[in-house]
Amino acid sequence: MTDQSNTSAAELEEFDEEEFEVGRWAAFKETAARRMSRRAAAEAEQAEEPVEPFASPSAFGAWSVAAAKSLLDVQFQHAATRTLLPLAYLLGLAAAVAIPIVGTVGLWRISTWLGLVFALVFAVPLGLTIAAVVRLLLEFVLNASRLAARVEHISDMADDLFQALSDVAEPVNQLSEDVRAVQFWRYRRRSPRK
Repeated sequence: MTDQSNTSAAELEEFDEEEFEVGRWAAFKETAARRMSRRAAAEAEQAEEPVEPFASPSAFGAWSVAAAKSLLDVQFQHAATRTLLPLAYLLGLAAAVAIPIVGTVGLWRISTWLGLVFALVFAVPLGLTIAAVVRLLLEFVLNASRLAARVEHISDMADDLFQALSDVAEPVNQLSEDVRAVQFWRYRRRSPRK
């Protein structure tokens, strides 16, 4: 009788451990879901919040302060891509206008006809080409920034998945050891009957 009572006590203890593991898994799953939903909501807020420095004077002031903070962040602790893109684009457009004008004025001083031909034939296409290249480069930088944010999100999801799999692997390993301990399916060689 004592053997049966010890066996049933051991079974109850194993059952309690299994309930604890199931409860722990459910709690982890719930916290991971909450964490992922919070992270997705924060990313959606950032994605929906476009930088519009020219919408109003107060927006321009806020953008100017954010751009100055981004430029002074020498440790690169915060991503400043979306904040500084309008500034970089305006500077690129200024260069697209200034370079052909400087070239035209310089050639105008050398020869009036040369300056006039350069202004009519080369200056406008040069300015448009510089503006297009600046725009394309900045869009490439913006897309690379978005891709980096998504890769970081995927990396966080992979870390959560690894943690979940680690939590599942422990009970599975324990179950595997328990199954190996029970060897009722192995047949013993019986001695030949005489």
